Amino acid sequence: MKYDCSIVLGSKNRKGLIKATIDSIRNNGFDGTLEIIVVDGGSTDGTCDWLAKQTDVFTIIQPNYSIVAEDGVKKRVHSWGEFMNIGFKHAHSDYICMISDDLILAPGCLQKGYDEIRHRIEVGEKIGGGAFFFREYPRHDYYRVIMLAENNVHINHGIYYRPAMVDINWLDETNYSFYCADGDFTMRLNRAGWKTIALKDCFAAHLVHAPKSKKSIPQWQLNDLATYHKMYPETVANPILKHEQLPDINTRAFWRYALKNVILGFVLKYIDKYEKYGGGVLKRL
Repeated sequence: MKYDCSIVLGSKNRKGLIKATIDSIRNNGFDGTLEIIVVDGGSTDGTCDWLAKQTDVFTIIQPNYSIVAEDGVKKRVHSWGEFMNIGFKHAHSDYICMISDDLILAPGCLQKGYDEIRHRIEVGEKIGGGAFFFREYPRHDYYRVIMLAENNVHINHGIYYRPAMVDINWLDETNYSFYCADGDFTMRLNRAGWKTIALKDCFAAHLVHAPKSKKSIPQWQLNDLATYHKMYPETVANPILKHEQLPDINTRAFWRYALKNVILGFVLKYIDKYEKYGGGVLKRL
């Protein structure tokens, strides 16, 4: 069966959060046929049992456990690119939406994004995908998309055009364990002539996570960063594109299922304001 839009997300042990994510898809108001594909990494918290009961979700279970590679680096046996390509390649639409299992979509997000990308492709633009504006809840009071080298719009969450994905041979499965694989995909799309765009009226709330100190960054992540910066060494003048509109998104699920993250987000928000308005002054005293 052909669908108008396919939604692909990876997940592991986030039963409460993924329920909220899927509810935000189901209740988004999309005027067409939707396909939801979840690639689960081997959840043990009841997620797989819940997914098995969802008649509108195509669930693929691919356990993703930790190994020690030949170079002595501990990492997941399946890279993020390999993991997500499983879902992408099973999608039955030319418009494939990639989101996280801790993301809540604003009402109408899918329809607006789908309509904009499809229209621009139909009038002759070579569009590879579009990014949703997102905020780290509750840390940030603004929505943003990330800008990469060469002024390319990065798709953290958004909609890809399948022919573009096929043209550049999908996500890189070998050179990145996790981080930077999506950035590499954005860069390769644009360098192949498939422009990525910011979807101006599409918003989502993403659950904030604890930032890592330099000392706590694992070796596999350092390797990913080194590979990415070797491929794309250019600096980014304006790394964030902010949106003035502030849509109302129901984030109750974050409070219910990830209260520690919400509390952390408010702490980080306070620290951000301190560093912006007072930290610099205090440091000089």
